[in-house]
Amino acid sequence: MNFIWISSFAADTAFIWLFFKRSAYTPQRQRKWLKPVLAALLITLYLNDSLMPIPYASVRVAVRAAIYFLWIFLAEGVPWRPSAYAAVFWTGIYTLFQNVVFGPRLYIFFSGQTDITGSRFWSQIIISLINIVIRLVYFGILSRILPFEGIAGAEVFHILFAAGVCAMSIYTKDTSARMRSFFEEGPSLFSVYFVIIHIALLLALIAFEMSRRRAVEKASLQIQNNAAEALMRSIEDRQMSEDAVRTLRHDLKNHAVSLQLLLEQEDTEAAKAYLSNFLEAAKNPVDGFSTGNRLLDGLFAQKLLPARRQGVNVSTSLDFSEGSFIDNYDLCVMMGNILDNAAEACAALPKDAERFIKISGGPAANYMLIEVANSSARKADLLNGLPATSKKDKAMHGFGLRSVKNVLAHYGGTMDIEQTESVYSITLMIPRKGGARNE
Repeated sequence: MNFIWISSFAADTAFIWLFFKRSAYTPQRQRKWLKPVLAALLITLYLNDSLMPIPYASVRVAVRAAIYFLWIFLAEGVPWRPSAYAAVFWTGIYTLFQNVVFGPRLYIFFSGQTDITGSRFWSQIIISLINIVIRLVYFGILSRILPFEGIAGAEVFHILFAAGVCAMSIYTKDTSARMRSFFEEGPSLFSVYFVIIHIALLLALIAFEMSRRRAVEKASLQIQNNAAEALMRSIEDRQMSEDAVRTLRHDLKNHAVSLQLLLEQEDTEAAKAYLSNFLEAAKNPVDGFSTGNRLLDGLFAQKLLPARRQGVNVSTSLDFSEGSFIDNYDLCVMMGNILDNAAEACAALPKDAERFIKISGGPAANYMLIEVANSSARKADLLNGLPATSKKDKAMHGFGLRSVKNVLAHYGGTMDIEQTESVYSITLMIPRKGGARNE
């Protein structure tokens, strides 16, 4: 094993150690001690030809995928399906990278067969440094574009597609030596075709994964939009009921006169029936929330009353009377997601624990300030600056706060999240000079 292979092993191992680190998944069972063992197995793939115990490219690729899978599934505790897809996908990413960057044209340098300086030692040092930089840039960019958390939602078809790309890359590499004789202009022209084919496969694999992630996110956001629309209809129905009660109260004098006439006529049964109908219609649906915004009052009632009935201490002191510049749909998406998260966090706590949801805020200078604090059972992991979902179905969850962030972006607002081991709080600052939603 020379310096170049050592640098490759160090860079690649550091990459998988950081990239496959669990952050958005609730582990089934972690085995951190297994990582050094798997890293030791991985080193066998970097031995030079004289020591290489695994001679065939197909076997080496399969071994790499198996090590990745064991790393994610057993060491990190991620469910098997996303583990299998992540292992095969990133094996393809790695294999195609090797074939393109360290392919026929550059292999003689990175294998140590040709020195770029007069000294073999310094040539290997220089190439090793270049090797590390290239790998860090390549894997670093892909890690930003396609973070590991986005693997959620992978299905068997996706695993098969990624495995197919790996198989194609292996096939073209294994047959490359036999195909060179068909190129009249020799190995140089063949190398160009070889690199082009593998770049095309790499772009196809990346495009497939980006498309898959967009489809998962689109499906999840569509579910959220449908839920928000249903919630708005429910709140509107509640408001219509409240209007009916207000009308009854306004006409109370007329009802009293009608009831008095029935009693004077000694029509007791009719009076009882009239009174019963009146009491049923006059049941008070107003639940004690007064923010200055009827939609928000209804949203609070819809989201917080079940929590209050479960023993959660709910307190609100929010003046939203000057928040009419926020579109009702946006308000429903923004506050609905925040209240759902708060209620779910309290529901996860034991009933004898301190459970609370506190909402406060109002106009502050040229801003609308909203603060929501709730008790929490744990300090959530962060994913792209936002707390990651702890739900098992990662594909259809984890988009709530991202939706809140998107709504805030339309109004130039900001969101600040603070966490301790027992309290989670979120603060929204929305400029009051903002108008309706920008499309």
